[in-house]
Amino acid sequence: MAKEKVMAFRIFSSYDEDKDYTKLDKFHIDAAIFFNGKTFHIFCDLIGQGIKHRGYKTVIRSRKELDDWLKGLPPDTTLMGYNSTKLDYQLLAKAFDVEFSTIDLMDAIGLEAAEALAIEKRRYPLREVARWNSVKQTVLPHFSWLFSSMELFSEWFNERFRGVAKSLCAECEMIARLGSRIRRKGRVRVVDPMTEKGVTIEMDFHKHVLQRSFFSPKEEE
Repeated sequence: MAKEKVMAFRIFSSYDEDKDYTKLDKFHIDAAIFFNGKTFHIFCDLIGQGIKHRGYKTVIRSRKELDDWLKGLPPDTTLMGYNSTKLDYQLLAKAFDVEFSTIDLMDAIGLEAAEALAIEKRRYPLREVARWNSVKQTVLPHFSWLFSSMELFSEWFNERFRGVAKSLCAECEMIARLGSRIRRKGRVRVVDPMTEKGVTIEMDFHKHVLQRSFFSPKEEE
């Protein structure tokens, strides 16, 4: 991933669950996680130091350092997320005017499955797609560490900030492993809702990469 300049990422905002994504000014970035396959870069003011993951380097910085860090990335970096086009990437674009290419694996898989299986586009949960594609997690010992959105908010508001950071890291690792598998094999396994059986469909990773800034803060004004 680092060689190909692809980074899995996850943005967390503690704005309440009743979100209106058309009003980005109501959101703020509480935590941002980036993972290049070797190192986790964690930006958060509330977790301190000492988060360690087996086999990976972890660098923790304050949120105010995120702007300069993003500017230091190669301009041809691709940010890879899961359900990320609605909020995660747009928050970065608005706050830091980033122009990186990006791919939303949930959207890409949903589109490919809809076309291949002649079904309506579905939103497959990350942990299910990971299981179907034999993507194992090494950062944390069990899928239960992947909190739902509501659980993340609950953890955050109960000041269990490190638990939220660990869950976000686990998501980033899964996104990275799933994306790498799709790029390498050119296919993904999903469950056909009509037959309730697993099927493998062809998927071109690069076809779903959105080049440069598909969202500009200026467009919102």
